[in-house]
Amino acid sequence: MGIPLTKNGVARMNYAETIAHETVSLMERDPRVIVMGAGVTDEKGIFGTTRLAHERFPDRVIETPLSETMLTGALVGLAQNGWKPILVHARADFMTLSMEHLINTAAKWGYMGSDAPKLMVRCIIGQGWGNGPQHTQSTAHWFAADPGLRTLLPATIPALKRVYTDIEGPTVVFEHRRLYESEIKGDISQYGDPDTADIQLIGLSATTLDCIEACALLRKRGINAEWASMSNPNASFPTMRRVVIADLNNQGLAADIGIRMMMSGIDSLIVRPPATPVPASYPLEQAWYPTPVDIANAALSLLGEESESVVGDLDEPFAPTGGPF
Repeated sequence: MGIPLTKNGVARMNYAETIAHETVSLMERDPRVIVMGAGVTDEKGIFGTTRLAHERFPDRVIETPLSETMLTGALVGLAQNGWKPILVHARADFMTLSMEHLINTAAKWGYMGSDAPKLMVRCIIGQGWGNGPQHTQSTAHWFAADPGLRTLLPATIPALKRVYTDIEGPTVVFEHRRLYESEIKGDISQYGDPDTADIQLIGLSATTLDCIEACALLRKRGINAEWASMSNPNASFPTMRRVVIADLNNQGLAADIGIRMMMSGIDSLIVRPPATPVPASYPLEQAWYPTPVDIANAALSLLGEESESVVGDLDEPFAPTGGPF
């Protein structure tokens, strides 16, 4: 299947390649798995994530019209009849058109005397496309609030692989465009132990990349900082003392996680964008998103340290270019 090789000849895949290969593996294990959506058979293959599946199983990768409400109804109906369909939303913003079927039918079916439908919806959060307020939204907090849906935001390669172990029930997977070239190997970094770290930085989706860089900045100050990526926002969290939570949405999941931590006696701060939609202009978009320095400064504030002393050579913020089609 053309597994990418490093210069040392060691098999290694980034985030997008992992999705592509894990999808094929799932389809090989279970003939009931199908992939559907607008652009899944396109030459670009949704940033390359569906191209391998289309080559390997052309009859089970189905191109569809741009009719998100109808497609989600078909998705649920297929799952109720024994299939394990995967619907791909190239832009997470249009999950709003999927909500009726996902919230009122898929999430409730298992509580109404029937088996929960085994389906997956992949949806991609944009950044750096220049698409502004209507194509860069994260709506994960809406879906995570429904107890019948499993809502995931995998940022690391191990977490991503766990998503494709099987389709166990109604599952919504939010993927961030910025992650597709990343290769984050672990769920917890090498920066200390949860019980001994001075502070922990928790990333949601692509903010994990910023937490990793913020940890590096803090370690230059001699602070034992550890990062973690919270793939399942409803999961329990390990023992912590002081935590900074980085979110990519101003009305997002970090607030709920922070409340749960506060009730557990954990000191926490939230770093998130301002309460406005994402600007379309690239310079304004860059200013809208929190940076590793913002996260590091929040950590210093929680530790009672001076924030002005955070310095470091940061890479230019990664801004993906190009769309899914």
